[in-house]
Amino acid sequence: MKITGQSADELTLNEGGTSGIVVGAVLAIAGVLAGVLLRHSSPYAIWIGLAVVVAGVAVICFSSSITVIANKKSGQLSYQKKRLIGAQNSTYAIADIMRIETRKQWRVENTPPSGNQNVSTPQQVLVAQSVIVFKDGREVALDHQKTSSSLSTGGVVLMSGQGAEVAIANRVANFLGVPFQEIAPPNMGMGVIQF
Repeated sequence: MKITGQSADELTLNEGGTSGIVVGAVLAIAGVLAGVLLRHSSPYAIWIGLAVVVAGVAVICFSSSITVIANKKSGQLSYQKKRLIGAQNSTYAIADIMRIETRKQWRVENTPPSGNQNVSTPQQVLVAQSVIVFKDGREVALDHQKTSSSLSTGGVVLMSGQGAEVAIANRVANFLGVPFQEIAPPNMGMGVIQF
């Protein structure tokens, strides 16, 4: 999430963009090349290449960008989520916003095999996402889920990138005049932090 514009009365946030399309295109091209170049060496190469192409097309179709514009003068928050296939446009009243939250949780992911290991090993990864919480219980994501490139040492987690996301979510809350809450997962030693 990035603040792309801010004045006394208006705040503009953008998340995402063309990176998903670029990754999907690279996967699709790699799949085609792998299928064509390796088709004689293995009978399964064409199927593997086709699977990579399908994965690339899926990444292109499902990647999205989020634009949020908060206007204090009109009292409206405009929310737009764009995908290659379809878009979602919504308008909300700023007065209906209860708070901004950044939620963190642990997720287990398999790491690729390295060195002389042939087996992937599960590793805990910290995932964070900022959301707008409304008084009626609705929630709208301010950004996509972010994983940290973190190192876990005992009870200490060294993160990169998520600190900036928390700071931006806090700035959005301050601009809107609502509380900010950071919800940490168990065993991180922070619990619920309100600003």
